[in-house]
Amino acid sequence: MLIESVKFSIKKAIQYRANLISWFLADLSLYTAIFLGYYLLTQRITVFGDYRREQILFYITCFFLVNNIYAIFFAEAVSKFGQSVLTGYFDFDLLKPQPLIKYIVLKNLNFPAALSTPLLIFLNIYCLKLCGIKLTIPYIISIFSASILMGLLFFIVYSFTLLGLRSEAISAIVLQLLTMAEKPDTVFPKILRNLLIYAIPIFLFSAIPARIALGKSSIYENIWCYLSPLLYYLVLKIILCQGLKKYQSGGEL
Repeated sequence: MLIESVKFSIKKAIQYRANLISWFLADLSLYTAIFLGYYLLTQRITVFGDYRREQILFYITCFFLVNNIYAIFFAEAVSKFGQSVLTGYFDFDLLKPQPLIKYIVLKNLNFPAALSTPLLIFLNIYCLKLCGIKLTIPYIISIFSASILMGLLFFIVYSFTLLGLRSEAISAIVLQLLTMAEKPDTVFPKILRNLLIYAIPIFLFSAIPARIALGKSSIYENIWCYLSPLLYYLVLKIILCQGLKKYQSGGEL
C-alpha cells in the first residue's frame, strides 16, 4: 500500500504542475529566508542562550527537517481528515479495511513537500560539520520521532471535530506556538522552556533533536523525545474511540 500511495501522490503532483512548482518555490523561499535571516544575525551575535553561532544555524535546520518530514506525511492528511469529518466523507474512510490513521496518511502523502528535502538535508549536514559533530543514529531517530509527534499532535487537534468541537481555532493556536520552535529554547525562563517540552511539545520539534546531536540534552529530555510519540498515539486512540461513539454519519455533529 505504501508503494501505491507514493505512486498516486506523484501522479497527482505531476498532474497539477503549477501547484507543484508553486509549493516548491514557496518552501524554498521560506526556508532560505529564515536561514539567511539567522545567518546574518549570527554575524553580529555570537551566543544565543547556550548555543554558539554555528550551533544555532544547526538548530534551525533541525526544525526545517522535522517540519518538512511532517509536511510530506501529515500536513495534507490532517487537513483532509478534519474536512472529511465535517463533510461526511469520513464515512468512506471508516469502511476501508485498513487502520484508520495509516489509511488517511498514506492516502494523502504530500509529494510537493518532498522536493525541498534534499536541500534541507544538505543544509543540516553542512551545519553538522560546522559544529564539528558527527551524524548519529540517536539524532536521526530524534528527527523522525519529532516529525511523527508533530503529526500526532495535529491529528489530536483535528480529532476533536468528532466530539462536536471546531478544531480550526485550536489548530491556529498550535501553529502560532510552532513559531516559537525556531527560537533558541534556552533564552526562555526554565519554567516556560519545560512547559514547551513536556506539556506542549513545541521544542521537541527543534531544540531536543539539536541538543541530542550536540550532546547537551538531559536524560529526561532524551527519554521524552523517544517515548512521547507513543504517549500521544495513545491519547489520539482514546480521543478517536470516544469521538467515533459520538460521530454521526453524514457530517451532522
